[in-house]
Amino acid sequence: MKLKHTNAFTLIELLVVIAIIGILASLLLPTLAKAKQRGMTAQSRNNLLQIGQASTMYEDDHDGELAGVADSTGVQFFGRYLGPGKAVDFSGGHLSPYVDNAARVWKDPSFRSYSRRAQTHTCSYGYNYHYLNNMQQQGNWWDPNYSYQWRGVDTMELQRPVETVLFGDSARNWMGPLEENWFWTPPSQARAWPGWETAYAHFRHQGRCTILWGDGHVEALLPYDKWPLNRHNLGYICGLDDKHFKLKK
Repeated sequence: MKLKHTNAFTLIELLVVIAIIGILASLLLPTLAKAKQRGMTAQSRNNLLQIGQASTMYEDDHDGELAGVADSTGVQFFGRYLGPGKAVDFSGGHLSPYVDNAARVWKDPSFRSYSRRAQTHTCSYGYNYHYLNNMQQQGNWWDPNYSYQWRGVDTMELQRPVETVLFGDSARNWMGPLEENWFWTPPSQARAWPGWETAYAHFRHQGRCTILWGDGHVEALLPYDKWPLNRHNLGYICGLDDKHFKLKK
């Protein structure tokens, strides 16, 4: 009598196959996660390079003057910000025309977990406004017709652009939760009040902060080691001398 043979797996064979798949997955998933993170870091670097090119074109159109960080009408360098819960108009910023009004340029794909300051994202990158801008005011802040405008300095004032921050990875948590931040306050000001120290450099790319420098190159820095990073990976890129922020070296 002939015996019938089947091609079905035995239980032991199925368990072996499942075990092999599990081992392969455990080996591949971390590699895929790292590859994804590297891809997001590369995209963020490209964003900053585009912002650098936009800044250069703006300077060419404004006699060498850098863009202002914001004004009292809600216009920022990246768009028009009207407050919490409102949509950002990414066509309304000082640099908007130079990035084709693209919202994605201002979004770091690695920066996903934060408390929103608008209907969607605002800007993942902080601007070295304290040294690169001057504030012009009309009236007193308590007057109904009070207005202000931040005006950029002339690029000729940057003694060493290669060592001067323009934009970079930034965030804040001085209200509690982590938020986007586009006013990058330097260490001397961020740590000016004992007990109220704050940090704005965000080390979100494998422990580094990606920076666009005044000469247009992009570089990732490790934290300044005098002060540890806080629970949100916020810290500093230099000491109280503000060497990476100030105009005169």
